Amino acid sequence: MIRAAQSQPAANLSDTRKNRLGSAILRWILAVFGPGAACFLVKFIALTYALTDKQAEQRALPYLKHRFPGASGFRMKRHVWRLFTAQGEALIMALALANGQAKVIERNPEAFEPLRNAPGGLVFLCSHFGAWQAAMHCVNAGNRQVAFVAKPDRNSDVDKSRAFNGGDAAPLHIIDTAGAFGGLLEAYEILDAGGAVGLMGDRCLEMQSVPVRFFGGTARFPAAAFFLAAKAHAPVVPFFLTRGNTYRELLLDFGSIAHPERPARGADGIKFQEDVQRYAADLERMAGEHPYDCFLFENVWEDRA
Repeated sequence: MIRAAQSQPAANLSDTRKNRLGSAILRWILAVFGPGAACFLVKFIALTYALTDKQAEQRALPYLKHRFPGASGFRMKRHVWRLFTAQGEALIMALALANGQAKVIERNPEAFEPLRNAPGGLVFLCSHFGAWQAAMHCVNAGNRQVAFVAKPDRNSDVDKSRAFNGGDAAPLHIIDTAGAFGGLLEAYEILDAGGAVGLMGDRCLEMQSVPVRFFGGTARFPAAAFFLAAKAHAPVVPFFLTRGNTYRELLLDFGSIAHPERPARGADGIKFQEDVQRYAADLERMAGEHPYDCFLFENVWEDRA
C-alpha cells in the first residue's frame, strides 16, 4: 500500500558544487567549438570528481551496485567515472539543445502521436536520465500550455531552467515543489485546463511511494504522477532522452503510456502499483541499454545496499 517514504530525499549534490570559472570555460567551448569539444573536456573534469569527491561517489554507489553487481575496486571506480562523465555530457547536451546546437529525434513517435493533439491534459513522466534537464523543452505537446513540477536549483551553474527555456521554444512554467501539496494543486489546475505537466518519476519529493521490482531488488518510486493523472482524467507519458550517434542529436524514446483510473473512495494507492511498475520496467530497460545515463543519486532500494 502507499505509505510514507522511509526518509526525505537528500539535498541535491549540485547545490554545493559551484565552479563558475570552469562552468564559464565549458560554456565558451560549447559556443565556439560545439558540444563534441565540450563533452571531451568533461571526461577529464569527471575524472577529478571520481577520484576526489567521496560524497558524490557514495551517492552513486547504490545504483551502480545494483546495475553492476559484483563490481568492486578499480572496476567500480571506472563505473563511477563513466557515470560522472555521462552526467556532465548530458548537461552539455541539454545546453546545446537550448542553444540550437543539437536536435531531437523521436525514435517511436507512433506511441505518442494519437495523444499529441488530442483534447485534454497530459502528464509527462520524466526521469533523471540522459539529458533530462532538457526533457520538457524537447517534447512537442501540441498547443498545450506546458509546466514542470521541480525543485528550484540553488546552483546557477546547473540551473535546469536554462535548458528548459532556451532556444525558440515557448517559455516553460516551473511549478515550485514548495507550493501547495508539493506543487500538485497548481499542476492539477493546469491539467484540468487542458495543459501538460511534467513530473519526475524516480524521486520521491512528496511523501508517498509504492514498492516495485527494480534491478533485482525492491525499490520505492513515487505514485504522485498517476494520482494526479487519474484525478485529471489524463494519460501518463514516460519518456527518456539519450545522445545519438553524434553530439548534435538527442534521441527521444516514449515509454509505456498509462491511463490510470481513480481508485474507489476509501481505496489506497495500491491501484497505481502496476502503473509505477511498468514505468520502473521502462527505466530499467533504458538503464540496461544506457547504464551510465541513469542518474539515481539517491538510494531508492529498501535493502539500502
